[in-house]
Amino acid sequence: MNDSSEVFRIINNRRSTRSFLDRMVSEDKLSYVLEAGMRAPFAAQLCSVVYTRKKEKMKELRIGAYPSTPVLLIFFIDLRRLEKIMSLRGHAYGYDDTMSVWLGLQDVSLVVENVIIAAEAVGLGSVLLGIAPARADTISEVFRVPKRVFPVVGMCLGYPDPSEETEVRPRFPLEFSVSEDVYLDHSDEQIQMCMKEMDEGFLAQGYYIKKRIKIPLEEDNIRFDRYSWSEHISRKFRRGRWKGERLLSILKRHGFILETEGE
Repeated sequence: MNDSSEVFRIINNRRSTRSFLDRMVSEDKLSYVLEAGMRAPFAAQLCSVVYTRKKEKMKELRIGAYPSTPVLLIFFIDLRRLEKIMSLRGHAYGYDDTMSVWLGLQDVSLVVENVIIAAEAVGLGSVLLGIAPARADTISEVFRVPKRVFPVVGMCLGYPDPSEETEVRPRFPLEFSVSEDVYLDHSDEQIQMCMKEMDEGFLAQGYYIKKRIKIPLEEDNIRFDRYSWSEHISRKFRRGRWKGERLLSILKRHGFILETEGE
């Protein structure tokens, strides 16, 4: 298949931008990109977006926005708007919130990907900030977000600084991520091949050593120059690593009913 079309070029060459030029993103261009985002497929249009250009607000949000970011966006699951629509039609909401949240995650994810691709097409770069759900209380306070609306992810958006060294990061080989008719339950050998693809790619780029990223352990016998993706992701998700409040309790505090009957 010929992958020389512009959309394939954008998708295959996209990389995260963490350093931005001191250049304003016009309202017209931002609206253009967001309009493309909202053209994504949806379950019930359960995505809303709030953005800011104010540096003081970016700091208040405490989600790790990069200092040079011209625009910071937060993408939300929005059940409040759905419930208002239903009320005007004379219906009372009675759906399973667990399923509504799941559908909302789908809606938000699709919108976000459209925004990323549209932004790249008009010369903008982006990077996602995944800590947003853990900062839901702060985000809700800063942006005056009501209950039944919940942040899924943040996004820094702007014109990439060409002096920043960025490379297209490795991905699992397709044959180990996609299977036909039956789930591929990987053998140890296949897992090793996945690890090899990722680790060798990240080591060749010097990703972790350049950025001085390493999750420490009490007893650490892996040198920085051999520290790579599979070790980093394993340390990130290992037992005892998460120190924050459980996401379920945060969601409940923001008005979502996630218990089964009798709990």
